[in-house]
Amino acid sequence: MSVAVRDALRSAALLVGGAACYGAAIGACKNTTYAWRSAVKFPLLLVGTTAICGLACFVLARFLGAQLPFAAVQRSTLRLCRALAVMLASLSPVSLFLGRSMTSPSRDDLGGYPGFVAINVLFVATAGAVALALQASALLAEHGVPRRRAFAVTGAWLVLSLLVGGQLAFWLRPFFGIASLTGAPPFVLGDEPTVTGARNFYEVVWQFATGTASL
Repeated sequence: MSVAVRDALRSAALLVGGAACYGAAIGACKNTTYAWRSAVKFPLLLVGTTAICGLACFVLARFLGAQLPFAAVQRSTLRLCRALAVMLASLSPVSLFLGRSMTSPSRDDLGGYPGFVAINVLFVATAGAVALALQASALLAEHGVPRRRAFAVTGAWLVLSLLVGGQLAFWLRPFFGIASLTGAPPFVLGDEPTVTGARNFYEVVWQFATGTASL
C-alpha cells in the first residue's frame, strides 16, 4: 500500500471517527436515539461536504487563476475536513456537558436550547474556518500562488464550504433533537419547511438577514 493511500485512509478514519464523536455529543442533549443518529449523520455531512467541495474548489481555484493540481486539491480538502473533525471531537465533552446541563425544552419554552445551538454552530464555523485557512494557505504557498490571489482563493473556498455544508446540514436535520418534542423523531427532515417556512439553508439565511425569521 502506497504512502498516499495510507494517508488518505488515515484521514478518512479520523474524519469519520471525530465527526461521529461530535455528532453523538450534540444529539445526546435530547436522548440516545438522537445521539446515535447524529453520530451517523454528522460524518455523512462532512464526507458529503468534502466530496462536493473537493471538486468545486479545484474548479473555483482555476477560475480565479490559481493553477493547482487536481490531486493536491483533493488531498488538501480531505485533510481540511480531517482537521475539522479532530477539532470538533476535542470539543465533544464540552458540547455533551452543555447539552445535558441546559434547561430542557418544553411545549411552552425552548429553555436553553437556542443557546446550545448557537454555541455549537459557533464551534463548527470557527473550527471549519481555521482548518480551511491553514490547509489553503499551505497548499497555495506550496504551489507559488501570489499572496493577493491566494487570499481571493481562500475567501472563495470559505464561502463555498459554508454554502455546501449549510445546505447539507439543513437537509440532514435534525441533529440536536428539537424537531419532535413528542413521538418518534424523523431520521432526516430533508426539504420539509421550518416553522418560518424556509425549505433550504439559503432561505434561512435570507430570513435571518431580513428579519423575517420570526414571522
